[in-house]
Amino acid sequence: MSVWKSRTAAVAVGATIVVGLGASGSVAAGLITSKDIKNETIKSKDVKDGTLKGNDVKDGGLTGADIADGSIALADLAPGARGAAPAQGVGVNGLEAATLAAPVTVAHIGGPINDNNTNLNTSLTLPAGTYLVTVDGSFERSASPDNPAVDVFPQLSLWLDKNGDNAFKWQDGEGDISPNTLLPTVTGRHRSVSGTTVITLTAPTKVGLLAFGYDSAQGTEGSGDIKVTAATITATPLS
Repeated sequence: MSVWKSRTAAVAVGATIVVGLGASGSVAAGLITSKDIKNETIKSKDVKDGTLKGNDVKDGGLTGADIADGSIALADLAPGARGAAPAQGVGVNGLEAATLAAPVTVAHIGGPINDNNTNLNTSLTLPAGTYLVTVDGSFERSASPDNPAVDVFPQLSLWLDKNGDNAFKWQDGEGDISPNTLLPTVTGRHRSVSGTTVITLTAPTKVGLLAFGYDSAQGTEGSGDIKVTAATITATPLS
């Protein structure tokens, strides 16, 4: 009598196996079912490709640990499952940016910022939400100072137009970070500034950049002699 040996996939199959006995090829009166197969004795190499279907596998019989990394391709998935990838979170893909189109002269140094700021017309209109906002820019002195002993600190100011009236009002909480720098007294030397903050908007709001500055004598040194040579505002949604 021939001896029957079988090792197939470690998958619980509900198929019934017919065993041939003897040289005559007669069929055994009894049938072998999954109950007759010892756990872990059937290996994947014993299963012919394409012979197992989804309905041969018991629900919950396979877990992630049973599937080798990289063994399932997109083509192996049902069409409806191919679009089930997790949604992308907020971050780089939602980043918005605005950049200064051309150099702008800072009209005023000193005095009240509400009245003396220079609008750079570099802004974003953002929907309600929380954002990581970064401000970058550079300044350059275009003329020699009248009083070299006075230090001048030009600044970029982040403006949140909460009132929606296109007029900056510090007292209404429309100001945020104002990165600044000490400008050299010689001409043609630029200084860079950068700042980062997190803002929360409760309604669609224009978020823009203003140029301003102060001097160490609390005067107006540098007014009209300093340019913003570059400026960028970026906003990345956090929620």
